[in-house]
Amino acid sequence: MARFSHQLKIQVAILILTRLAEPITYTVIFPFINQMCLELGVTDNSDKVGFYSGLVESTFAFVQFFTVYHWAKLSDRIGRKPVILLGLTGVAISGTLFGLSTRFWMMIAARAISGALNGNVAVIKASLGDITDESNSTEAFALYGLTWTVGSMIGNSIGGTLSHPFERFPSVFGGFPIFKHFPYLFPCLVCTFMTLLGLLFGTFCYRETLPGPTGSMFSMRVFSPTHKRHSSSSTSVSDTETLVGDDTPSTEMLLAKMPQGVDGPGLAVLEPQRWGFRSLMGYRPVQILSLTMFLNSFVNGAWSAASLLFFFDRNNGLNMSAAAIGSALALNGFWSIACQLLFLTRIRRYFGLATAYKLLTFGWILVWVLLPLLRPILVAVETPVPNEAGSLAYAEERSWTVTICVNLLLSYVTFCGMTSSLLMVLINFSAPDRTALGAVNGIATAVGCMSRVIGPSLISALFAISVDRGILGGRLWWVFMLFASAVNFICCLFVQPDAPSPAIFTKGDDES
Repeated sequence: MARFSHQLKIQVAILILTRLAEPITYTVIFPFINQMCLELGVTDNSDKVGFYSGLVESTFAFVQFFTVYHWAKLSDRIGRKPVILLGLTGVAISGTLFGLSTRFWMMIAARAISGALNGNVAVIKASLGDITDESNSTEAFALYGLTWTVGSMIGNSIGGTLSHPFERFPSVFGGFPIFKHFPYLFPCLVCTFMTLLGLLFGTFCYRETLPGPTGSMFSMRVFSPTHKRHSSSSTSVSDTETLVGDDTPSTEMLLAKMPQGVDGPGLAVLEPQRWGFRSLMGYRPVQILSLTMFLNSFVNGAWSAASLLFFFDRNNGLNMSAAAIGSALALNGFWSIACQLLFLTRIRRYFGLATAYKLLTFGWILVWVLLPLLRPILVAVETPVPNEAGSLAYAEERSWTVTICVNLLLSYVTFCGMTSSLLMVLINFSAPDRTALGAVNGIATAVGCMSRVIGPSLISALFAISVDRGILGGRLWWVFMLFASAVNFICCLFVQPDAPSPAIFTKGDDES
């Protein structure tokens, strides 16, 4: 395993802890969003609630699509830190507003504010690219991937446990009628408090990773095409020298340590290249990884929406309560941590970065094959009981057999979900040089945002139409996702087997 310097460990830890606030606030609504839409009167048809909950879930990504590239590009000019702190502020404000929502448009507006002010998902990945190299990037991004996992565990647990506190915990919250009028405010406030802690932590502990974060012209280390960036196998530069900051050695010192390339030193001092959107999108590795990012995010986003709808659906799904859904998702988070820490690096080293990504992408096809099989298991092992309307329905508490099957499927999904961490490394490697890290991550994140808008919204609409009209026995959404997963796998085959050495564009390329 690549050795991390002490300074590098500190910076990575700070970035991870700062990043943790966003997934907590983002996922806290997942266990109760369907129930919230019903209680607020958005719709009185439980079969159609998925359409509206899908709109709420996708609003964040839809708005972020239009802003994240600009935040990431701005971080290439003024530095990562101010952009990250502004993003955390937006998360804190929007989280509180969502808990105070009493109308559907208020829910949409709160999520839109969070998406508009937050570009941290791209900026923090660019920050990791600033301070890591090919010898330790997988380990760093595996730890980064844990932020979503741990944040999802915390967010889902908070959302599933602390919603409706006035009714569920009268001895504690019975004296606070505000939580009766706003039954989902308390979990949102808890998340806001955690976000404020992240904001304080980032303000006082995070050290800027971008060299010369003032927008002025500064010297930038750029590798020639004959060498990979900071490759530990081809250079004698220590890992402490990949950390940008006050202790960064001079360019002359690094030049003395770098081996000579075919045309001269492997390291040169160039004025920073200002990469434009057109020039980056004309670079083939960025094109391929952008398409791959779109499809991977589409499948992942569709899974998040479809699985929640299937677990919640009373007629064609598993009829699980919000608390049961939250508990299952939180429990699965521990397995996700194990996957990131124990398997990700080993899989990459055994198969190679691109091959590992392709194999795990193929696994997503089987995910969609297995999901609808949970319903026959429920029918086989449980007996429906009369409900208030006098018809037969399954109780909200699932048997151990169904619970185990649900968690096994979630565990398999988590294993396949390591594609996201591998893709983050591939995206950073696709950047032509380090001056474009923020912009490249901004493009990839924007593409991912749009796919997360289309994915949950489309699959939620298909789910509602399938169930309401009985198309293909209510399984039209399932057939569509099988097809989408197959397309995702076919397209990922175009990813290069090895990360290419970064090419250096001339200024004329960007001006054309």
